[in-house]
Amino acid sequence: RRARRVLQSGRDAVQTELWSILFDADSRDGLATVLGNVRRTAGVVRERLSFDAFRILTELTNAPRGYVFGARRDIESSLRLLNRLIHYLAAFSGMAMENMTRGYGWRFLDMGRRIERIRTMTLLIHQLVVPGDPEKDGALDLLLELADSKMTYRGRYHAPPQVTRTLDLLLADETNPRSVLFQAEVIGEHLEVLPHVDPDGLMTRDRRAARQLTSELALADMHTLATSVSRSGSRARLERLTRRIESEVLALSDLITQHFFSHSKATRVIGSPRSGIEHDL
Repeated sequence: RRARRVLQSGRDAVQTELWSILFDADSRDGLATVLGNVRRTAGVVRERLSFDAFRILTELTNAPRGYVFGARRDIESSLRLLNRLIHYLAAFSGMAMENMTRGYGWRFLDMGRRIERIRTMTLLIHQLVVPGDPEKDGALDLLLELADSKMTYRGRYHAPPQVTRTLDLLLADETNPRSVLFQAEVIGEHLEVLPHVDPDGLMTRDRRAARQLTSELALADMHTLATSVSRSGSRARLERLTRRIESEVLALSDLITQHFFSHSKATRVIGSPRSGIEHDL
């Protein structure tokens, strides 16, 4: 919603909105709140992190402080800050991929990242593609940029962004590491490797939910989603799909929590002992 307002506003409004997104302490999804949560979580698991990993997280969470009080509140300084944060995030992600043992802990870490990517991408599509004419107002260009898929689209289609192709790339392309389907398939792969906790040996609810989400995305008709426009000018079918995906991924997250982290009842675990707790990152 904010992104669409930014498209329709002037430079001053963009500057004010961007700064609010970055540093509004009262915003639940604001950068200040997210980095505060990262700082607290890193402190809790300090003994599980290597010196370099903890240093990167410390520098990441401390980076905005100078901008809050000392820097000019303009777009250029905000973008410099975001680019700096991207470098820290890329460094930490690289350490997680290269140095962390592929145990159960790493799989839960990666599943959490995939769930967040699904939620973020679904929300962006809902806000930028469902209403209006995104091919003309620049919303598709913004969406592809936010999804880090602009070069992929350009190299594949050699044409201006179109709704059908953009939806196919960001929702249902199993080769695009930023697409929703890619995230769902990776989550399903992790769940297949994790211990199966079911006293009757049946497929667990979380694995069923992951397969259902994957199938729904793979079978979705992108042309129909892109062209089914209601009288109000919104894409009603796409809106229903994005809301359904959001609901299903939240339910999947809850099922994973109940399956692996609930201690309310005894369970029988079936799994490989070789995939135990990971070593230090």
